[in-house]
Amino acid sequence: MPPKRLPYDYPPLTPILHQIVLRAPSGIDARSIADLIHVNYQTMMSELSGQPGHKCGVERLLPYMAVSRSDAPMHFLAREMGGVYLSLPAVGEGDLAPVQRQCMLAVKEFGQLMAATADALADGRLESNERSLVRSRGHEAVTAIMGLLKLIEADHAS
Repeated sequence: MPPKRLPYDYPPLTPILHQIVLRAPSGIDARSIADLIHVNYQTMMSELSGQPGHKCGVERLLPYMAVSRSDAPMHFLAREMGGVYLSLPAVGEGDLAPVQRQCMLAVKEFGQLMAATADALADGRLESNERSLVRSRGHEAVTAIMGLLKLIEADHAS
């Protein structure tokens, strides 16, 4: 269940979109992003920087994410709603080798989670940066496990 907050208590999503447009993991520059999603560059930048009289519409969220190849807005939205976002890996062909590789990856990621947790708890306290690392390792482990389950389902379906 999402945290109970009033609508004005939530931080804005637009600054995150602004950052993914300015520093897109895809390497595409902001002008090219505007061209690719068929938006005037000046209008896009005015909307994303919160200039008076300009607002970014939610219908642009997915195009910005797709072109920039960033899932940062999904992580933000999930966190604000009390959840987590996991991006699942693509499913390969039905042979056994990918399943075996994914099993090994899941074991490795889980091992790294356990090591990070043990290190973080060694002094009996869990500092903010340690919580962040454990959470990150946990997401990686869950993603690897979900990828394994997805591969097994795909293998079963074929």
